[in-house]
Amino acid sequence: MIMKEQASEFYFESFAEEEECVIFSHGRLEIVGNHTDHNKGEVLVAGCDMGITAGVGKNEEYISVASKGYRPFVVELDDLEVHREEEGTSASLVRGVLAKLKELGYKIGGFNMACVNDIFPGAGVSSSAAFESLVVKVISHLYNEDSIPEETMAVVGQYAENVYFGKPCGLLDQIGTSLGGVCYVDFHKETPIIERMSFPFAYRIFLVNSEGNHADLTPLYAEIPADMKSVARHLYGVDYLGELTREEYFRGMTRPCISVSERAKMRATHFFEENARVENARFAIKHHDEAAFMEAINSSGFSSSTFLANTQVPGKYAGSPQQTIDTLRPHLGNGGAIRIMGGGFAGSVICFIPEERGDEFLKTCLLLYRKEKVAEVRIVDGGPRVEE
Repeated sequence: MIMKEQASEFYFESFAEEEECVIFSHGRLEIVGNHTDHNKGEVLVAGCDMGITAGVGKNEEYISVASKGYRPFVVELDDLEVHREEEGTSASLVRGVLAKLKELGYKIGGFNMACVNDIFPGAGVSSSAAFESLVVKVISHLYNEDSIPEETMAVVGQYAENVYFGKPCGLLDQIGTSLGGVCYVDFHKETPIIERMSFPFAYRIFLVNSEGNHADLTPLYAEIPADMKSVARHLYGVDYLGELTREEYFRGMTRPCISVSERAKMRATHFFEENARVENARFAIKHHDEAAFMEAINSSGFSSSTFLANTQVPGKYAGSPQQTIDTLRPHLGNGGAIRIMGGGFAGSVICFIPEERGDEFLKTCLLLYRKEKVAEVRIVDGGPRVEE
């Protein structure tokens, strides 16, 4: 949600002057395509109206960032090297974004930025990618006449997150926060194929947080692409599963190999079946087939639970997304769907509910979970934008 007045007030409070502009950067929804982007697979991703609003002003000397509820920080323009002690911080993302933009030949410069947001902890809408896209947009607007393309914005954000922040994410999150709308993305080629789509269904979309914490879970996230790549490398001699056809994979997946675990094979199977679900959902959107779309969403959820195994930290069911899925599934009713949201292990689940049942479902969620852990979100077009 755009919080222009709050961002302006916080900017004045932080820097004792009025901002030059206000910029909104939205989060993203992973519609379907769980953990496929990092192995050259397929996804459906969308922008959502939950995000970060920032008051911004030029500063010729350095970057100064204040975020409501967090300690402010400064990044010097002449120090854009990787700082390992900064991994996992917003400062690392700012440093990484500026370093990559400079490498690509764009003008960079200093700025003051005061951020407020309505992204609750564990929402799963990729606040880090929204922040990356926000920083790129600030530099694009202040120093490059808004000329940085959305696709470049996504690549720059991923670079900052991979190299400076220390998280081995794919490009799904950044495409969602940089482009907005609903996008089908095929990562099989070096340059992803992006197809913008019109979403025809009148669903109400809810995020419900499981109360779990994402802290210290990066090793679990990293194991998923590593497992998939181990199958690709040891069984097929390629770097990524996306270099294989589905038929090639299933012809060879039963070959014994002591270097490949059974868990890795299950995750690889999820990859190929999930790509098929993405294609089914894409077809359903184009042909306005609600039943087929919801079948793809629900099937994705079951596969993440069973094959991918990312709906709970191993051995920790209480407070997990899996427990939330099990709790809410009986309340979906006919035509509803539920699945893990994004990386998994902790955080939120996403629920698609027919419009006529939305109020009833929301009431049930609020009875079962704290109000601040339940949010209704809407799909929004466009990437980060300057608010008039």
